Amino acid sequence: MLRRDPRRCLTATATAALLVDAWFDVTTSQPGPELATAVAMAVCAELPMAALCTVLAVRALPSRTRDKAPDTDGSDLQVSAAT
Repeated sequence: MLRRDPRRCLTATATAALLVDAWFDVTTSQPGPELATAVAMAVCAELPMAALCTVLAVRALPSRTRDKAPDTDGSDLQVSAAT
């Protein structure tokens, strides 16, 4: 992230899959202490991390205007008045 590598979007997106992991852990745990542990880990660790990674992934997406190729028809060229 510090180097602004465009591949950071892929890493953040993959890490945001913690949201699915939290859901799976909570729905498959046994009632009692196991369920309480799964809920606590989901609320305190996995869901905030998934939200943060989702924000980082969205911010890392390339902008269409920034990555747009220049027009080749010459319409973006400036003509000087001095001849």
